[in-house]
Amino acid sequence: MKQKLAIYLARFRQLKTSEQRLLLGLSTFLSCLLVYGLIWQPVHQFQADQLKERERQLALLTMMKQTEGQARALLGQSGNRPFEGNLLTVITNATSQLGITPNRMQPEGDSVSLWFEQVGFAELMTLTDALRREQSVGLDQMVVDRTEDPGKVRARLVLSR
Repeated sequence: MKQKLAIYLARFRQLKTSEQRLLLGLSTFLSCLLVYGLIWQPVHQFQADQLKERERQLALLTMMKQTEGQARALLGQSGNRPFEGNLLTVITNATSQLGITPNRMQPEGDSVSLWFEQVGFAELMTLTDALRREQSVGLDQMVVDRTEDPGKVRARLVLSR
């Protein structure tokens, strides 16, 4: 490495003074171009992207603050009655009304885990919404995997009081 550098330095010294200045000027220009292209421009682009993201987030926050009153009013108007009865019975009744059958149900204290192998995604969402709206049953966890059949999913739900 040192030998190659020494060879280039010797060649540089053999050049005329005007050629040396031209070569130094060109190397300075290329160095500035590399600094701009590899450091300055990416940093500047990142900053611009982050400013756009900040503006988007601020717009979202403003919209959420403007609709907060409406959401709170709707929450107060929802006629959710407090949960009464056996959670397992309520879930069994709701699934039978919708015509879907879980492959497995497992009570776990104040919650119930449900497993479905081939269930329509729309029916699953209808079930969770009906339980939440009509019986105040909360959805603690939901894991959904798609299957080969279009519209059908494999799911695990954890529902609680």
